[in-house]
Amino acid sequence: MGSMNDFLENGISRLRNVLRRHQADNRGTDEQAAAALETMEHVIQSTDERIRLVNDYKSRLLDAIINTLEHTGSIIDQIPESIEISSNTFVTNPYVNAYFANIEELQSVFSRSSELRDFIDDYRHHDVKEICALLCMHKSEKTALGMELEGDTLKKDVRQVAVNFSDHHVYAPAPTEAETRQGLQNCMLEGLTTKALERVVLLRLSRQKLEDEQRILQVRLRSQQAENWDNLDMEKTREKLVQIEEAMKDTPLASPMETLNEVEKVFSHPEEFVKLEKTSLRIDRMGIRRSEDSPEPSNNLDLIEVTIGKDAPRVISLSRFPRNEVLPRIDIHEWTRLRMRV
Repeated sequence: MGSMNDFLENGISRLRNVLRRHQADNRGTDEQAAAALETMEHVIQSTDERIRLVNDYKSRLLDAIINTLEHTGSIIDQIPESIEISSNTFVTNPYVNAYFANIEELQSVFSRSSELRDFIDDYRHHDVKEICALLCMHKSEKTALGMELEGDTLKKDVRQVAVNFSDHHVYAPAPTEAETRQGLQNCMLEGLTTKALERVVLLRLSRQKLEDEQRILQVRLRSQQAENWDNLDMEKTREKLVQIEEAMKDTPLASPMETLNEVEKVFSHPEEFVKLEKTSLRIDRMGIRRSEDSPEPSNNLDLIEVTIGKDAPRVISLSRFPRNEVLPRIDIHEWTRLRMRV
C-alpha cells in the first residue's frame, strides 16, 4: 500500500510540475491536479467502469493521463496567437482572406455556429465584445488551367494549383484565448477517449463472435452425433471447432484487466492518435499557390493542421470575432436560402 501511495504522490507531483510550465498563476495547480483525476474517472465511465476492479488501475491510468496532458499541452503551445477575423481584416489579413471567399461567408460561418450562438445568448457573456473561438477548416488543392502574366504578356492555359478552405466549423467560444485553448485540449481528450472506447468495444465483439461460433458448432456436433451423421461430416465440424478454440486462445476475454490495457495503450501513446503538422504555402489573393520565385504578388501562410484519430487533418486557427458582426437569425436563413439557389 505504501508503494502505491508513493506512486500516486509522485504522479500528482509530476502533473503539477507539468502544469506549472503551462500556467502563469501557480495557485491553480491543485485544481488542475484534481481535474486530471476527474479526467481519469471520466475516461473510465466512458469506456468500462469495471476497470475500477483492477487493484492498480489508478496508478496506471494516472501516469497515462499525465502523459496525454503533456502531449496535448505541447500541441496547444505550438498554436499561434489568435487573429481577428472580421470584415475589416478580410482585406488586410492574408490568412482571413485565404480562409474565406468573401465577407458574407466569413460572417455566416460564425453566425451559424450553434456553440457561438449559445455563447452570446448566455446572459453571463452580454458584455463580451470580441468572442474567442477555434476555427477549423478542411484544406484542399485542385489543379486547373488559368491565366498568368509573364512580363508584359498574358499567358493562357497555364497550369495552376488553387488552394481552397471549406467545411468551416467554430468550436469552444469563450471570453478569453486561454479558455478557447483549454476547449481545444478538451476536444483532443474526448477524441482519445472515443478511440479507447472503440478498442474496448472491438475487444468485446471479437471475443463474443468466437464464443457464439463455438456454441453453434458444439450444438451442431451434438446433433450430428445424436442423428448418426456420416463420420466425415462430423470430422469437418470438429475441425472447425478446433480452429475456433485456437483462435480464442489468442483473443483474450474482455475482462477489466484487458480493457484497462486497451485504455492505457491509447493514453500512454497519444502521439499515435493526436498529431500536429506545420505546413507553409505561398498563395495570392485569388487562392492560387505560387512558388517562392514567382513575380506574382502573394503571401506566405504558416498553417497548423491537427489530426485526431482517423479523421481527416483540419487546419485550425485561433480567432477573435466581433460580437457586432454576428448576423441576426433571419439574415442567416436568407443567406443560406440564396446559397442553395445558386
